[in-house]
This record gives sequence, C-alpha cells and structure tokens, in this order.
Amino acid sequence: MPRGGLHLWARLPDHTDDVALAAAAAESGVTVFPGRPWFAAEPPAPHLRLTYAAAQPSQMDEAVRRLSRVLRTT
Repeated sequence: MPRGGLHLWARLPDHTDDVALAAAAAESGVTVFPGRPWFAAEPPAPHLRLTYAAAQPSQMDEAVRRLSRVLRTT
C-alpha cells in the first residue's frame, strides 16, 4: 500500500499495449493513463498510471475488478 502520493504505477505484462488498454478501460468506466508518455528517457515498457487521490475507497474495488477484466480481454 502506498504511504503517500497521488499515483500508483502498475507494470503490465510485456507486449501489452498500454494506450489500447487505457482506452478499453475508459470504455469500461475506469479512467487510467498509459505510462508511455511519462517515460520520456527510459526504455519503453508497458505501464499504467493509476491515480487514486480523487477516488473514494469504496470505488477502488470495483475499479480494480473492471480493470482486471479489461486486461484479460485486451
């Protein structure tokens, strides 16, 4: 569990298209951000930036379930 901050970075399986995954998550009602634009100098690797600062804890379980379904089908 993060001790502070606004975002959690999730490393995705290799060869996952983080941009397509973020778009599919949005269609499922979950807003996440592809990591690619945030790693300008590092070698590319699929990540998602998960912002949790504005979400109510009661919403997080459902968001994780939806994101998990999207990841399995993308």
